[in-house]
Formats: sequence, C-alpha cells, structure tokens
Amino acid sequence: MHSIHRLLGNGANSSAWENCFMCSKRRRRSTNHWAVAKLACVLFLASSVSLAQGVVTASANIPFDFWAEGQKFAAGEYTFDTGFPGSTSVHRKGTKTTIAVPVIIYGDPVRKEDAKIVFVLRDSKYNLAEFWCVSDRRVVTAEFNHRGQTTTGQREVQLTYP
Repeated sequence: MHSIHRLLGNGANSSAWENCFMCSKRRRRSTNHWAVAKLACVLFLASSVSLAQGVVTASANIPFDFWAEGQKFAAGEYTFDTGFPGSTSVHRKGTKTTIAVPVIIYGDPVRKEDAKIVFVLRDSKYNLAEFWCVSDRRVVTAEFNHRGQTTTGQREVQLTYP
C-alpha cells in the first residue's frame, strides 16, 4: 500500500505507511525469533530427558517362586529393564512373556556390587518389593508404604549387569 502513495506523490503519507510496515515486519521477525527459541528449548529438554532415561538392563537368578502384580513367577533366570521411570519390566529368559511392574523411584543409585532385588514374605508368598539399581532405587508401587523396611523372611537376590 505504501507504493500507491509514492505513485500519487504523497511523501508524508508514504513515510508513515513505510514506518508502520517496518514496525509490523520487525514485530513478525521478533515473534518468529521467540518461536524458534521456544522450539529449541523444548527440543533440548526432550533430548536431555530421553538421554537420561536410557534403558538399564540387569539379570538375576531367582532360586524361588515369587509374586508380582498378582502373578506368580517360577524360579529361574530373569532380566529386568529399568528404561521407564514408572515401571520396570520383568522377563523370564527362555519365554516370550514380559510384564511391567509399576514402581516409584525413591532413592539414589547404588554401586554395581550392591545392586539387588528385595522380596518380602507375606501370606507365605515372596512378593517382589524393591529394586536397588545402578540407576536408582525403586519400590514396587504396592509396597511403597513399606519401602526400606526389613522384615522377617525377607530375601535378597543379587542383580548383575552386563
């Protein structure tokens, strides 16, 4: 529109239109810069969270039957993946079945040699209660009120890392 005023020879009006046009252009450019900066921050945060939440796999030979999530697990060799903050997957080697056990992160990581799984005896059954991992300490959600407590009949199994 400012070019129409130039054609008509109205210099005063054309400079006002040019100023308005330049202000509008600066505002759009400023808005675009903020949008790009916000997008960069979101991408940075998302990438740092995904890097921090890498999958950590451990294994254990559990010499007794145990229960988790209302399901019975036979004694045997198991792998545990702690890739998600809200759950730990339990997989018996040699089978195709994997179950996700809901957990709550409640403590600091432990050294590899101190890593273990804690089972508590309730109603004559060993229940999966805690994971002491190199990434963090996790308590099975159903056992949250009893975290860190030792009980009579409690059993611990060493976790090994590749």
